[in-house]
Amino acid sequence: MTRARPAWIIWAGLLLSFTSPRAAFPHSISGADWRVHFNLPSRSGFAAGPWENSIRDALLGRINALQTNHVAHLATYTFSGNSAGTGCAGPMLLAISNALARGARIHFVADRGINTTSNYWPDISLASLAALPANPLQLSVDASAFGVMHNKLGVFDFGGDEKWVFITSWNFTGGASIYQWNIALELRGAPLFAAYTNETAEFAAGRFHADPAKSHAHDGIAFTLRDAWRSGFVRFAPYPDSSTGGNNAQTDITNLIAAAQTEIFFALNKLTRPLIRDALIAAADRGVMVFGCMPQSDWADPSDDSYTTYAYLNDPGNYAGTNRVHFLPAYSRADYSTLDAGESDLVHTKYLVIDPWGANPVVIHGSANWTDAGLASTSLNDENIVVVRHGDIARFFLAQFKRMTGAWPDESAAWTRIARTGSAARVDFWVPQTNTHYLETAPGPDQPWEPIGAFFSNFVGGISIVTNRADGRAVFRLRRE
Repeated sequence: MTRARPAWIIWAGLLLSFTSPRAAFPHSISGADWRVHFNLPSRSGFAAGPWENSIRDALLGRINALQTNHVAHLATYTFSGNSAGTGCAGPMLLAISNALARGARIHFVADRGINTTSNYWPDISLASLAALPANPLQLSVDASAFGVMHNKLGVFDFGGDEKWVFITSWNFTGGASIYQWNIALELRGAPLFAAYTNETAEFAAGRFHADPAKSHAHDGIAFTLRDAWRSGFVRFAPYPDSSTGGNNAQTDITNLIAAAQTEIFFALNKLTRPLIRDALIAAADRGVMVFGCMPQSDWADPSDDSYTTYAYLNDPGNYAGTNRVHFLPAYSRADYSTLDAGESDLVHTKYLVIDPWGANPVVIHGSANWTDAGLASTSLNDENIVVVRHGDIARFFLAQFKRMTGAWPDESAAWTRIARTGSAARVDFWVPQTNTHYLETAPGPDQPWEPIGAFFSNFVGGISIVTNRADGRAVFRLRRE
């Protein structure tokens, strides 16, 4: 299985090359107004593996940064784990307790299945923090008779422009780090922050998914990120309309898939929607390369939720030609020692990436499984989904897909281009690997190369280097050791 990726790129009359040996991916990366984190599961409950707790620690870092009059809203479907090393609920309760003592205001939203009285940390529970005589935790618990509060998120106001939303597939448990692949996206911006704050206000008022009075006013709000090619938007379940083509996330997703040009990558815990299945097949029929990863625990047995969809997508008879959706198994351990053997919910991510190397890259990500309850229902679940139109974010989600599946290990995940700032030429490049890189130049591609600009060791992210030269050299390459 191979995919084409140009080794030489022509841009503004200049030539750029990239060499591509095996590289190590990082677990986290940041942009001007975004951050992405993914964990590396070890399946060992005794000691945390390298970067196993990367999502947990990123969220704890946000809570630990809260000071007087800062505001946070946290929401989770499950909550457990009392170990400081491999747990979640215990360390989080301690962090929340300390933040409340510093004067931060914190709201915690829990599904009805969470034990709010359990002391996951000595003498600290959600209930005890909510009973504090001064600056108590605001605790909202879903008491709906059906459906679930399925969000996993954090909303943070650190004052001024520092308003962040932490959107993840990761439940607040130790097992979500140890035994599952998960990913988190942090986004900064007032409109998105306001939309999520309005959603948590509904929970504070006791209006969850089963309440027809729950407001949809903030659903679909647009937001803009720096360097995004277009504004993104957010959806909150339940939706106003569950019909085919109606006002719901399923319609948004099928429309986005229909616009895909070259590649689609998805990593989903569940996929049961026939409309999305058919949209993926239609994309393959028009030549789009489609790659997916789903946990064996959800498709191997006829009783599994995704069994029918998975079997349908794997049947060549359902395609017009030879191109089809290609499924890749996840590794059950980040050290690549074992592949998915049916471990429960091994792939817990809920994202789809469209054209990460194209002009219009898209990421769809959130708490929702791709089921009726997650994408279309008007009453079943509380969920959140963001659509982000940003190349760097799309490429780092692709990096997670590659790390989880071990696919294309020798292929570069960097991108490069030649651009201009006024009369000055510059080289822009972005790398999601922690290797050493050199930017080099030469009079021509067959002439000796020499370093230009800076030398980068263990750098991850985007760099822009002015490359105007008095000798008129116009050939550049990014070389990785």
